[in-house]
Amino acid sequence: MRTPDTTTEEIPGGPRRPRVLFTVGGTAFEFVRKLEVRSTGELLMLVRRRYRGGLGGPVVVKRLSNPATFVERRRLVEEVELTFRLNHPGIAKVHHLKLYRGAPHVVMEYVEGRSLDTVLNLAAMRRQPMSPAFATYVASEVAEALHHAHVLTDEMNRPLHIVHRDVSPRNIRVGVHGEVKLTNFTAAMSSLAGREVTSRPLVKGDVAYASPEALRRKAVDARSDVFSLGLVLLELLSGRHPLMVADTEPVPPLREEDGTEAAPLEAQGPTWMPVNEVAARMVRLEPEHVERLAAGAPAELVSLVVRALRQDAADRFPSAAEMASALRAWLRAHAPGYGRHEAAEELARAAAAATGRRNQAELLEGGLHPEELTAEEAAVALEPESPARTPRDEVSEPGDPDKARPAGSADSGPEDGEP
Repeated sequence: MRTPDTTTEEIPGGPRRPRVLFTVGGTAFEFVRKLEVRSTGELLMLVRRRYRGGLGGPVVVKRLSNPATFVERRRLVEEVELTFRLNHPGIAKVHHLKLYRGAPHVVMEYVEGRSLDTVLNLAAMRRQPMSPAFATYVASEVAEALHHAHVLTDEMNRPLHIVHRDVSPRNIRVGVHGEVKLTNFTAAMSSLAGREVTSRPLVKGDVAYASPEALRRKAVDARSDVFSLGLVLLELLSGRHPLMVADTEPVPPLREEDGTEAAPLEAQGPTWMPVNEVAARMVRLEPEHVERLAAGAPAELVSLVVRALRQDAADRFPSAAEMASALRAWLRAHAPGYGRHEAAEELARAAAAATGRRNQAELLEGGLHPEELTAEEAAVALEPESPARTPRDEVSEPGDPDKARPAGSADSGPEDGEP
C-alpha cells in the first residue's frame, strides 16, 4: 500500500495554507516543510507546534513506512518505546508516536544546525578538513551519548544492551550553538523484554559505517558502535572514507569462516555499492590503511582511530566511555578550552569559506540550495537516494561540488483534500 502524502496544500499563485497533520493532547502539529526522504522510504518533516494559547517551538516529525506484518508493527512500537528511555543531552529526544492517515509518525526534537554529512560536504567544498580539535570534540560528545545508551537498564535494573547500529554522519547534528546530538535510534538493537527479532541477513543503517561483525552478520555489542564512530572520526580528520580509495587489485569476495562465499546481504539503509562488496572491503581494513588515510592528522589521534577501527572487537576500546575519555584527554592537552562556542565558530567559518567557492552549485544537506531559502532553511533531497550513490570524495579534487553525493529529484506534488 502506498504511504499517504502528509505535506502542505498549496494553491498555485495563492497564499500558503498551513496544514495540521494531527493533534496530540490538544497540541496541533502544523507542517512547515520537507527535510528529507530517506532510501528506506522514511519522510522527515519540519513541523511547528501550536498550543491552545499560541505557538510553540519546532519539532521534527518522521513518517515511517507502513508496517506490512504484525511482527513489523510490533518491532516499530518497540523501537519507539526504546527511544523514550534515552535521556541524555547528547541524544535528540523522542516525544510521541502518532498513527496518522494509516502511517506511524514519530515526533522528535528539532536540532537547529547541520548534520555531519553537511559539515563534510562543506569541508570538501572549501578543500580543507575540519580541524583536529573540531573532529575530536564532536567524536567525544557522540561517544559519551553512546555510552549512556550502552549502559541503560530497564525498570528492574537489567541491562538493555542497546547498540545504535547506525552511527553515521547523517545521524549526528551540530547545533547552531555548537551542541552535538546523536539521532535516529530506530535501528537500534536491544534486549528489551519481548522484543521481536529478525532472522534475515539484514544489515541495519548505513552499510558504509557498519562494523565488520555487523557486515558478517555476527553478534554485535557496544564495540560495534565504537567502530562506526571511529570511521566518522577518520572521515572528519581526513575528509576521506576507506571506501573512497580505489583498489589497485580486485577485492576478493566476502567469505564465511568455512571458506565458502557469503550469501548476499540485504541492507536496510542507504548504499552506493553492493553490500557484499562493502563488507569484503571493510573486513580488509588494516591499521596501515587507516594510517595512510589519516596522514597529516596528529599522531596521537591517528592511534586512537586505529584502535577504534580494529577488525577484532576485543582490540578496540572496550567501551564508548573509554574512547570518550581518550578523546577528552587529547583535547585537554592540545586544544584546552575547545567546546561548543569554538565548534560553532569554526563551523560558521567553514560554511563561509565553502560559500565563497559555491560558483558551480550550492550544496547543502545533500541537495541543491533553493534560491528562496537561507542556508539553514534549505531542504535536502526530496526523493530516496539512488542505490548507485557515489561517495563524497570519489572525485579528482575533493572540493568539486558536482561530484559530491548526488541530489535527489523533486518530490511528487502534495495530495489533494483536507487531512
